[in-house]
Amino acid sequence: MRWQKGLAITKKNKMKSKKLRGHKRIFKNIEDWKNDSLQLDLENLEHYQRNYEKVWVRPFGDISNSGAAIPVPKRKARKLILDGLIKIFNSWEVQLKTIDKPYYLAIWLFEPNLENSQVVCAIGDFLTFYDVTFYRPEVQRKMPTQNYGNLKKELDTFDWIYALEENYFTNEDLELEEDCYNSLKDYKSSQKWYKRKLKENPRNYTDKFDRTTYYTKKGTVWIGTRN
Repeated sequence: MRWQKGLAITKKNKMKSKKLRGHKRIFKNIEDWKNDSLQLDLENLEHYQRNYEKVWVRPFGDISNSGAAIPVPKRKARKLILDGLIKIFNSWEVQLKTIDKPYYLAIWLFEPNLENSQVVCAIGDFLTFYDVTFYRPEVQRKMPTQNYGNLKKELDTFDWIYALEENYFTNEDLELEEDCYNSLKDYKSSQKWYKRKLKENPRNYTDKFDRTTYYTKKGTVWIGTRN
């Protein structure tokens, strides 16, 4: 029994050690992503007039081929990613000031979907290109920087705009018949979802072709810039 108990403890320790090594690997991936992203390719920017850096960190930036859920960053990983975004922004800001041109530079901080966050910049013809990327409610909210621990001081150096991450569907989607879906189950599930969302009186827009697009909130996007 003593031998079995000792064996059980050994297995437990091995599992714990493996889990810790997994975390360390993720933390290193975040550090590598940050360091690889600090240098802004100014020549590329001059040519394309815009650039961005997403959170290219495994496993959060992976694409699921099996339909399985992609892991989301939590706790320390979230903090390290946000710290990385800030450091990338700061580095790009220094470099953009050397080109002697007006520029757009922002952190797009997605909540709760932090893994979708990115640093974005633009110049020239694309200077105002990103102004309409996200819907900005008329009633603005204050960025809750107090929720980010010791990053609060750094986050308070930004001007934050409250915007929405949205899903959308159209009246044409509502009119799709059963044979347009993979199964009857998918059809019924989609129709149920559409009805539920329409009851929420979503923001919508109808174009000149009478095509109506409905927008439903998926999350929040905090747009952070500095003057």
